[in-house]
Amino acid sequence: MTRVFGIDIRKGNIRSQTVSPHFSLVCVEDGKVVFEEKEVSIPKLFRMLRQDRPDILAVDSVQEIAPSDKDLFSFLSAMPAETKLVQVTGDGIKMESLPSVAARYNLKFDKTNPAEEAKASALVASFGGGYEVLAFEGVTTVTVSRGRSLGRGGWSQNRYVRKVHGGVKTRSREIEAKLAEAGLSYTVEARRAFGGESRTIISVRAPREAVPVSGMKSGDIQVHVIPKRRDKISYVPLTRKTSYVIVGLDPGTTVGLSILDLDGNLLHIASVRAQSPAEVIAEISRIGKPVVVATDKAEMPAGVEKIRRAFAAVSWTPKKDILIKEKYAAAEGYPFADDHQRDSLAAAVLAFRSFQPKFENLKKRLPAGTDVDFVRAGIIRGKTLDQILLPSAVRTEAEPAVPDVLEQPPDEKDLEIARLESEVLKLRKLIRGLSEDLESRDKALRSLQRRLSLERNERTADVLLSEEIASRDKELAQTKKALRKEERRSKNLRIRLDRMKNYVALQAGDGCLAIKVMQLLSRDAVKSVDEEMGVHDGDILYVLKIDGWGKSVLRDLQDAKIKAVIFPKLVYDRAREQHLIQEFRKLNLPALSGAALSPRVKGKIGVVNEAAFLRALSEWEVSEEVFLKEQRQEEFSGMVEEYQVQRRREVNVLGIDPATLPYNQVPPAVPAPPVPKPASVKPAPPKASKAKPVLQKITVPPAPKPQKKPEPKTADVFSAVLSEYRKERRKEMEKTENG
Repeated sequence: MTRVFGIDIRKGNIRSQTVSPHFSLVCVEDGKVVFEEKEVSIPKLFRMLRQDRPDILAVDSVQEIAPSDKDLFSFLSAMPAETKLVQVTGDGIKMESLPSVAARYNLKFDKTNPAEEAKASALVASFGGGYEVLAFEGVTTVTVSRGRSLGRGGWSQNRYVRKVHGGVKTRSREIEAKLAEAGLSYTVEARRAFGGESRTIISVRAPREAVPVSGMKSGDIQVHVIPKRRDKISYVPLTRKTSYVIVGLDPGTTVGLSILDLDGNLLHIASVRAQSPAEVIAEISRIGKPVVVATDKAEMPAGVEKIRRAFAAVSWTPKKDILIKEKYAAAEGYPFADDHQRDSLAAAVLAFRSFQPKFENLKKRLPAGTDVDFVRAGIIRGKTLDQILLPSAVRTEAEPAVPDVLEQPPDEKDLEIARLESEVLKLRKLIRGLSEDLESRDKALRSLQRRLSLERNERTADVLLSEEIASRDKELAQTKKALRKEERRSKNLRIRLDRMKNYVALQAGDGCLAIKVMQLLSRDAVKSVDEEMGVHDGDILYVLKIDGWGKSVLRDLQDAKIKAVIFPKLVYDRAREQHLIQEFRKLNLPALSGAALSPRVKGKIGVVNEAAFLRALSEWEVSEEVFLKEQRQEEFSGMVEEYQVQRRREVNVLGIDPATLPYNQVPPAVPAPPVPKPASVKPAPPKASKAKPVLQKITVPPAPKPQKKPEPKTADVFSAVLSEYRKERRKEMEKTENG
C-alpha cells in the first residue's frame, strides 16, 4: 500500500514575507482518495508529514515550496527520512505542463481548482510518474553536543560542567551502540573536555532513513541528525518506464533517422554518413523502444528490415513510394536539415498518422490511471484492449473453449518450409527491385555522361570568355581607380580655387592688402598653405607660432620669394629673443611686427592696412642696410686680424724683427678710413753677422675728396692687401738669398 500526499498552492506565495502560503492537500492510497485538506500551512504540512509518514509528497513544481536550492535543502532536511519528494512535471530541465503529464495516464481535472491539481499530482505519483528530488548523499552526520551554555547562572562550577560533559559522552556511546547493532559503518570524532566530551560528531555511511537515530534536545544534551548535501540537486525518475517510440529510417550511405513519441512529438532527428546498423540500433535504444519502424518506400529495404527485426517492431510501408511533395507536406512543422532527414521524418509522421485515429478512440475507453503509452504499444502490435489490460494468466469464464486440434503445435518442418518460402518471395521481390534499380541507374549514368560532355564544352567556352572578361575587368578597375584619384584631385583643386578667389577678392580691396595665415613656422605648415592656396612671389604670410622653427623653412620662404612675414607682437618679441629676426635679416627676408599693422584674420586669410604695411616695410629696409654694413665691417675686421696673425707667425719663423716691417700698420677701417700722414719706416739696428735689410718707403695715397663714394667690397680690399703682402714677401726673400 502506497500513501501519497499531493499538494498545490492555494493562496499566498512562498517568496512573500507578509502573506504565508497555504496549500490544498489530497491523500491518495492505491489510486483512491482517502481525505482532502483545503488549506494547509507550512507548519501544519510538516506536522501531518511527521504524523502520517507518507511514502511520497507530490508537487507539480518544487518552486511552489522552495524558491531556491538553499530553501529546498532546508525543506528536505525537515521532512521525514522515509518520505520522498516527487516533482511530477519534469526533471528541472525538460519540463511539461501538468495536464500533458496527466493525459498520459488518462486523467482529467479542472486546472482552475487547486484541490484538483493536488489530486492529479498525487495520482500521477501513485502510478509511478514524476521525478524524485535527491538533495542528500548516502552519508549522515550525527552531532551530539551540549544543550545549554556553561558560562552563566552558576553552571560554570566544575560539578555541573562534569555532569553535562559526562551526559554528552554517555549519549554518544548509546548512539554508537545502536549503529553497531544495525550493522552500519561509521567514524567518530570527539572533542575531549573536563569530565567527558563537549561535542561528538559521528559520520555514518548510510542514508538518513537507514540511520536508527532521530534528532532530539533535552535539558543538557542535544542531538542533530543531518544528511550530507549533494553538490547539486538531482532528479531521478520514480520508475524506469519504457518509452515507446516510432522510428523513421532512410537507408543508404547517409542514414536518415527520425524518432517520434506516440503523441507525435519529435524526440530525435539526425543524418549520419557511413553508420553501421549496429550503431543505428544503439542510438535508437538510447532514446526508447521502437514499436513501429517506418520507411518511405513501398518495399521495405533490407537495411531497414534488419533494424526492425532487432527490436521485433511492427513494420510500416506506404502503398506506393512517397512523392517529394508529399514528403514536404508530411514534414511541415518539423525541423529538418537535409533530404535524408526529410525522408525519414515523413515516413515516421505518416506512420503516426495512420495509427492516430485508433489512439483517439482509445482514450474514451481507457479507465483513469492507465498507462496510455503501454496500451498504445499493445494496440499497434495487434492486441485487443482486454488482452492488454488483463493479465495473461486471468481468463474469464465466458471465454469459449479452444478445440484440442488447435492446441497441438504445428510440425517443425512445416514451419521451416513456410519460413523459407516467405524468404524466397522476399528475395525475389528484392532481386526485381535491384534489377529495376540497376537499369534505372544505368540510364541515369548514360544521361549524366552526355550532360557531362556538354558541360565540359560549355565550360571550355566559358573559360576562354572569362579570360577576356577578366582582362577587361582589370582594365576597368584600373580606370575606375584613376578616375577616383582624378575626382579627388579635382575636388581639392576646386576648394583651392575658391580660396584663391577669396584671396584675390581681398587683394582688390581699397587700401588693404591680403595676407595668408600660417599656424606654425614649419615646412609642413608652408606645404599645407601651398596646397590650399599656393605660396607665390609677393605673398604676405601671417605666422601665429614659431615653436620649433628651423633655418630650412626660412630658405623655403626665401625661394618662394614672398614679400614679407608678419608676426603677432608677443611672437615677434619671442622671435627676437631666439635670434629668429637676425636669421631673417641674413636672408634679406622682411619680418614685421603686427603691433602697428593690426591684421584682421578670418580663417586661412586676412587683410592688413596697405599704408601701415608699406611704412613697416620701408623701416625694415633701412634697418636691413644698417645691418648689412655692420656685418660687412665685422667680416673685414676679422679678415685683417687673421692676416696679421698669419704674418706674425711667418716673421717669427724667419727671425725678423716685426717692428721693422710695414704690415704692422693696420689698414684703415671701412667704410671711412682715416687719412694717415706720409711716414717712413726706420730700419732696425744693424747686426754684424747679417746684411742690413733694404728700407722701403710706403707712400700713402692722397686723401679722398669729400664727395661720397661707394664702399669698396670686402673681397676687393682683401685682394689688394694680399697682393701687396706678396710683393713685400718676394723682395725680402730675394735679399735674404743674396746676403
